Amino acid sequence: MNTITQASALRKAAYCRCGVVFLDKTGHIITLNADFFEETHPNIKKGVLLPEKLRSLGPGQWTFWDEDWFVQAEGQQKTEVVIFRRIRVADKILGPYGNNSINEEMVRMVLDNPYEGLSVIDTKGKVTMFSPANEKWFGLESGGGMGLSLSQLAPGTHLTKVARTGVGERAVVDLHGETKITINLPVRKDNRVIGAFGRILFQSPEQLEKLADRVRAMERKVERYETLLDEMRRHRFSFENILTQNPDMQRIIEQARRIAASSATVLILGESGTGKELFAQALHEASHRRKGPFVAINCGAIPHTLIESELFGYEEGAFSGASKKGKPGKFELACDGTLFLDEIGELPIDSQAKLLRVLEERKIDRLGGTAPIAVDFRLVVATNRDLTALANSGKFRSDLFYRINEFPIEIPPLRQRLDDIPLLAEHFLTKACQQEGLAMPKFSEEAIKVLMSYEWPGNVRELRSLIRQMAWKFQGMTVELHNLPQAFHKERKVTMSGTLEEQLARAERNAIETALQTSNGNRALAARMLGIHRTALYKKMNRLGVDGTLSGHIP
Repeated sequence: MNTITQASALRKAAYCRCGVVFLDKTGHIITLNADFFEETHPNIKKGVLLPEKLRSLGPGQWTFWDEDWFVQAEGQQKTEVVIFRRIRVADKILGPYGNNSINEEMVRMVLDNPYEGLSVIDTKGKVTMFSPANEKWFGLESGGGMGLSLSQLAPGTHLTKVARTGVGERAVVDLHGETKITINLPVRKDNRVIGAFGRILFQSPEQLEKLADRVRAMERKVERYETLLDEMRRHRFSFENILTQNPDMQRIIEQARRIAASSATVLILGESGTGKELFAQALHEASHRRKGPFVAINCGAIPHTLIESELFGYEEGAFSGASKKGKPGKFELACDGTLFLDEIGELPIDSQAKLLRVLEERKIDRLGGTAPIAVDFRLVVATNRDLTALANSGKFRSDLFYRINEFPIEIPPLRQRLDDIPLLAEHFLTKACQQEGLAMPKFSEEAIKVLMSYEWPGNVRELRSLIRQMAWKFQGMTVELHNLPQAFHKERKVTMSGTLEEQLARAERNAIETALQTSNGNRALAARMLGIHRTALYKKMNRLGVDGTLSGHIP
């Protein structure tokens, strides 16, 4: 090896804090960086024979020596150079010089990244490491920047200042006529600054501006989502939204209020349409989890083959047709909130066992996942089926039934709450007319009596649907018996509701009110629709007490 090559290697070794030894054919030391070995291995010096363990290394071979040192031999046909350096943490991760090929490739990708300009200098501003991207940018050969002054290579750099002061910074600098955005951080050892590390964050201000635009767009999306979420939270039902004047319902609500603050699982029983989800939302709103999500899922509305992916979620590639990004399940989405499982009686037996395990362990495994995920939610379940009978027949796991039956609430059907029907009917009618901008009629006493005598197999849901239909179909000011659907007239005994004259007056009044409503209060048009003279209409309105200012339009 010629003198020039030896000098270059010794200079690089000094800045790499390594020891370099050049050997003759017999293994004696020709030259070395003496300062390094005087501090670390005083017995290794010029003219002495290298220890046998190190002398036996062939070109490209390495060994650990004296526990703290990594030694590698280099040369052509035989060992000519031996390099000493302390064992580093990276050696334990990668193996010496990248013995772990996978991790070595990861490190190489970081260093060779064309978008990453990495520089490391000592406290004097001398380069101790340049990434290949920086070497190419400065027009240097591999390793050619070692020991050079960074200020001479890049006069606009702030890295030397950071190495001198120990204060990190982000800076916009001009390097070779190009504007770069960099981050410079001090490198410390034992609370002492030993150098500085610099990295180019953005190749140009335009690149930063594009990123800022994307961040701003994401912030706007997050703001919209937060607004929508707040809106959804405002539309949740609370116990105050449950309209009732029935003593039994009021007692049930009071019991539910007391249990809401606990972590007990609540089982809501009741026929279809009685408002089980409304109760579940009210329980959530009255609990300490009210600021968390309320996640509802109908177990009977999802095919059995998909129920577990909905509940547990799945990882990428878990099954054919799975989303490439995977998907969190309802258990995860309900964390810090409430999970409402409606129609729990429809849950498949094998899924019941997994649900029981989640409730016991509070951990889930996504489909295709390899690590358990901790979950924290309050469970509320509901059903319109007899779970005791299902458990006795083997169609529902008895252990799960005992687990979810911590606090049962049974909502009575509407036919057992007759005193609530007038209240609910008026409420639904008012709400429907306000939403659709319709005139606000009222129910006659006879119509209310018929509504209260009906069985209501669909419970409150059926009543609400009927009232919405009435709001659209009826155009008068009073909903009479004959305005109700045919189902409410079946098997009903004919009873007298006044004299003939009184019945005719009611029919005449309804006809006039309907005509005025249709004509938007235009009396002349209403008279033509009724086939009578306008003067006759006025007389009938006065006699029957009909208000002629339905819309404020008096022709």
